[in-house]
Amino acid sequence: MTDHRTSVGTPLVTNGFEVILPDEIDVLVCDFPDGAAVRAERKRVDGHWFVHWFQGTLYYLRLRSGGPNVSGRPTAIRTLDQPWLLRSRLDDCIAQLFHKYEPLGLRPFTFLAQKKELVAIAARNANVDPDLLDGVHVSPRYRVQPKIYETPDEDPRVGIFVTISVHYDIDADLERLLAAGVSLNGLHIVRRQPQPGERRHLGRFQRREGDHIVLSQAHDKTRIPVNDVKLEGSRENFVHCVGGLLRRRARAFHHSLDEAEAVYRLGPGLDGQIEEVGRYLSRKPIPLSQDAEARVGERLWLSNNGTSNAVYKAPPVDYVYDRTGSNSAKFAWPGLLKFGPYDRDSFPTRSPRLLVVFPKAIEGKVNKFLAYLREGMGAAGRGFEQGFARVFGIRTTDFVLCPVNLTGTPNNAVEKAYRDAISQSLQDDNRVDAAIVVLQDQHAFLPGLDNPYLRTKALLMTLGIPAQEIRVDSLSKDPYTLSYTLQNLSVALYAKLNGTPWTVNQDRQIGDELVIGMGFAELSGSRVEARQRHVGITTVFSGDGTYVLGNVSRECAYSEYPEVVRTAMLSVLQDVKKRNNWQPGDLIRVVFHAHRPLRRVDIAKIVFDCTREVGSEQHVQLAFVTVTHDHPFTLFDRNAPGVRVSKRGTTTKGVYAPERGTIAHIGRVRVSHGSCSCSTHGFFQATSARG
Repeated sequence: MTDHRTSVGTPLVTNGFEVILPDEIDVLVCDFPDGAAVRAERKRVDGHWFVHWFQGTLYYLRLRSGGPNVSGRPTAIRTLDQPWLLRSRLDDCIAQLFHKYEPLGLRPFTFLAQKKELVAIAARNANVDPDLLDGVHVSPRYRVQPKIYETPDEDPRVGIFVTISVHYDIDADLERLLAAGVSLNGLHIVRRQPQPGERRHLGRFQRREGDHIVLSQAHDKTRIPVNDVKLEGSRENFVHCVGGLLRRRARAFHHSLDEAEAVYRLGPGLDGQIEEVGRYLSRKPIPLSQDAEARVGERLWLSNNGTSNAVYKAPPVDYVYDRTGSNSAKFAWPGLLKFGPYDRDSFPTRSPRLLVVFPKAIEGKVNKFLAYLREGMGAAGRGFEQGFARVFGIRTTDFVLCPVNLTGTPNNAVEKAYRDAISQSLQDDNRVDAAIVVLQDQHAFLPGLDNPYLRTKALLMTLGIPAQEIRVDSLSKDPYTLSYTLQNLSVALYAKLNGTPWTVNQDRQIGDELVIGMGFAELSGSRVEARQRHVGITTVFSGDGTYVLGNVSRECAYSEYPEVVRTAMLSVLQDVKKRNNWQPGDLIRVVFHAHRPLRRVDIAKIVFDCTREVGSEQHVQLAFVTVTHDHPFTLFDRNAPGVRVSKRGTTTKGVYAPERGTIAHIGRVRVSHGSCSCSTHGFFQATSARG
């Protein structure tokens, strides 16, 4: 098969540092088949030996003389052959290097910056009295972890990689928050000082009774002294408290906080913070054992050397707007404006009716937004000058308004208010084709079954009505930004109305190419209930992005889930084989895509076996891709100047961001510029989330 990738000349810098290790290290090795007994053995020799268990073998690395007797075969291990041993040892060593910092976690070592609290900085820049936010904290959170990497022409090596995020903490007294008028109803409560073995999360705030609070959805006790607890330091709790404490000044504060956080999240600022950690790590040697040490070296760069490519670029995607492929464009939206949608002649819903669910308090803002959606923004918003109907070639767009009264509604009751309003509206008029759900910012991130969008989406799906979410903050953006919000929302709406705005070019040498998305839902009433029931969700697309079919499995217990997946997958593949008329000898490519793997369930093996069974007469190519946003790799292109957000302003975005489609090879790891991380069956593929 032709490889359309092109080599990239610009070197990329990672968020990692080289670790200089000894060529060999002396260990004792013994057979140790019982993995469950490793913890006791590690405790027995603690302080004198480092212990690592791998596939039935125990490795002892001496840390200091004396201590308990250990028997084993003296062995000199070549570090390039077995880098995982010292990678594991470095996990312990990093904690010792940062002994002045209170750890949030040990593997990987995670800690907070000691003198870089961001709330005070943001409050000062926003002209907000910092005393109003006393007890509310945002701090940079550092994660330092050793990882194995390998460039195309080198042996596996160990590097130390640094990732930085932000940590929210709400240490304010609950009495003070209540006195300030902050509603705590339904917010998650944790212990201030949990003791070893104690659960940190306690339940949800229900009410205060004297010097105690009463909890709902509690793990154990429902009545706890108010001075022993605080709010959980989640982003949703943080946004809620800031809104209650600052009222109208909250928006300006959040904008200022975004600016303060950018130093630790974006481009040159993030790159500089990583350099600072590297300087700290390289100050002195890292003791590995009694007789060996390591040193942290230079920043890890990825570049091409003429014989092998560590950095390359995927071919650009052509967006296609007709079945012949003659109407195509390099960029999706300009092509849509020029040619119209792919299915413009066959799209059935020519006059869609859209249910719009929104907080009643912002009805005027919503009406203005809907007017822009229907008619376009004209010259005021170049990203959406024309309206929804004109862009997609439909006749009219009707809106069915469904206001939700949220006055005095606690967070844990918001979703019910939305569902009740929707149910009443649909009883009056159920002739709707899709729904737009508008959420207050503090409600958009509520977890699990408290999230109004998830609950309303589930309700609407049971009625066959697709839903699209938008937050109030997005409605309040400047015209330039709002126009691109409308652009994205209109494309999503058209697709959810069973339209196909465009397809993409694909490899014509393949008889049939499928992308099968796999997900599952864990059913639970709250965080204190076990997730005992699971539902599998499967969606099938053709290689050009066209929707083929979907499947939702029955509810099942975790132990039953593998067999349920097998049954559902066989049904899906047999259906696709029949629809697409697979012939003997056809070349079929199937890419399975999952958000995250299940523990102790080899989903890849199950679906591969199903595909081989159904496609026994065909030549089948298979891949399994797992997508995650939480990964340790970041790429920087220090030659990338970024682009201006607008022609008139000076603000830029994408500084140090590698060009879209850039892929870096790190052994079994491929890191590509984007927003998520993917691991494939047989090797790992990670995607940079920042830059």
